[in-house]
Amino acid sequence: MCGELVRIEAEDGLELVGYYAVPQGGARRAVLHTHGLAGNFYENRFVSSVARAVLEKGLAFLACNNRGHDYRSDNLSGSGVGTEVKLGGSSFDVFDECLLDIGGCAAFLEEQGHFEIYFAGHSLGTNKTVHYLSERRDPRAVGAVLISPPDMFGLREQALGDSLDEVVSKARKQVADGAGETLMEAGYVVPFSAATVSALYGDPSKTDIFPFRLGRSGDYSVLSSLRLPILATFGTVEEAVTVPVREAAALMREEAASSARVEVLIVEGANHAYFGFEETLAGAVADFVQS
Repeated sequence: MCGELVRIEAEDGLELVGYYAVPQGGARRAVLHTHGLAGNFYENRFVSSVARAVLEKGLAFLACNNRGHDYRSDNLSGSGVGTEVKLGGSSFDVFDECLLDIGGCAAFLEEQGHFEIYFAGHSLGTNKTVHYLSERRDPRAVGAVLISPPDMFGLREQALGDSLDEVVSKARKQVADGAGETLMEAGYVVPFSAATVSALYGDPSKTDIFPFRLGRSGDYSVLSSLRLPILATFGTVEEAVTVPVREAAALMREEAASSARVEVLIVEGANHAYFGFEETLAGAVADFVQS
């Protein structure tokens, strides 16, 4: 599998680094993959498997870091003496800025001649993907691939158990006081800054996209706004939900009510990163996308 390391500008000029591959002869369609919390474009082994599988189907593939990659990162913008460094990583990620990252990656793909895009995401990357598609209504979008969509609010409540309202209130005050980069003990994987807490948990109508913990009483309006074909996948081991996986899968199928087509796959024995089941996941993605 031949590809290249690419440097892409987000819509605000921030530099994003990723892996881009295109089949021989070119492709009109591409898959754009967005990683999850504290991740990056290369960490999960299934990324390589998915890339190979979609290339064999005649589609291009792009997996790209967003500004929230890894725990903490230095993100660049500008060039030469004008280069600036912006503090990033999951500890400092501001959710709504995913629009700038995904939008920049989509523009890069269009510049390469890929005018139709399957938007894919893993874990928190599924929240970002659905948020982007709901907000932007990108005319290039032909489908969504949601790999292990998480119940972010449910996971946090399960892990920490304290009052989220109190934490968000404190975070908002710190942001208002100009201390948005101050780290709080409010992350269930890594510490989050006040700005990150405020952005991720402060407006559930925007970020609580998969409220599986609430069953059918949850607000799935962002998810149900998508009219595109959707593939959603879940593992059965250590998955990022607080209800039985089959219950989450059924809710996904039911609540994506406006989608033209919803496919849900449960991969028995797979964990959240699909270790040992990379080819199974890749096969499902390849079967879903069309060149």
